[in-house]
Amino acid sequence: MLGADLFMLPFRFLHIVAGVLWVGSAFLFVAIIGPSAAEVGPSAGPLLTAAVKKRKAAKVITTFGMITVAAGWIMWIRYAVDSSSIGDWVTSSFGLALTLGGVVATMTFFVGYYGVGRNVERMVDLGGQIAAGGGPPTPEQDAEMQRLGGALERHGKTDLLLLLVAVTLMATARYW
Repeated sequence: MLGADLFMLPFRFLHIVAGVLWVGSAFLFVAIIGPSAAEVGPSAGPLLTAAVKKRKAAKVITTFGMITVAAGWIMWIRYAVDSSSIGDWVTSSFGLALTLGGVVATMTFFVGYYGVGRNVERMVDLGGQIAAGGGPPTPEQDAEMQRLGGALERHGKTDLLLLLVAVTLMATARYW
């Protein structure tokens, strides 16, 4: 049993720490920074450019998600291998909750990567093009900015909701 604990310790540490940073970062951007940037409009451009382009916020958050999901699946495999059969593991209440949490977290990673991370980078790039033009945005640029903003809001809220579902499943798995 000690070997299993030593094996699981680094993965559990990575899973929990990266997960906390992933969920916290997602909440900060979806609930606070995104709506604040939308509220102040183009004047938020320099801040978003610094956060997204210089500090690589979207890539950092994506990395937290990737570490969380990878460490989680490694631990899931270890639990499944240690059980009498994968079927027994997945149909146990603990195994089912962790499996569902892992599936939801994996879906969330892809929603965040494709729907949030890529779109926020596109939006910042477009904002830079508009600013470099020195005038108001063209009708096409304005329409694209509106489309990206709507997609970011929709995907961001979906991402945050899925993260909360995944966290709830995993945090309560032992009590099912």
